[in-house]
Amino acid sequence: MKSFKMQQVTTLAMTIAASFLVTSCTSTKVSQCADMIKVINQTVVDTKETTKSGTTLDVQIVEKLVDVFARAAKDMSSVNTDDEKLKTYKSQFLSMYQGGTEINKQLIVSLKERKSTKVHEELKKSNNIFSPERDLATGLTQYCQTPEK
Repeated sequence: MKSFKMQQVTTLAMTIAASFLVTSCTSTKVSQCADMIKVINQTVVDTKETTKSGTTLDVQIVEKLVDVFARAAKDMSSVNTDDEKLKTYKSQFLSMYQGGTEINKQLIVSLKERKSTKVHEELKKSNNIFSPERDLATGLTQYCQTPEK
């Protein structure tokens, strides 16, 4: 899927950002950024690992993706943020992961019922829900690299 390719690109940017954050001075913003980036990177790794053995038309793969996105949503929910900008990024990533979970659950139903039109619709929804991922990751990375005032 197109969105998984974007996630691979995002991994590099987020890894660079995480490296920067680890070497910079400790602060609330820095630690919150690191926590968010850790969740995002783990989700990308898990998604890549899950999809490398099959396609998004394989029910077992999609079931695993549901687990990946549900875990990502849970982990992102547990990240504590008091920075308003980080709260916004957190909310957007959370919405993406929760949406990915629900869409993939519907995809499983459509695959099992062999409804090709619905499968196509769910795949399109999945691409749409993850389409802002690169911009979100870039924005988060840039914000996290900006020194606190």
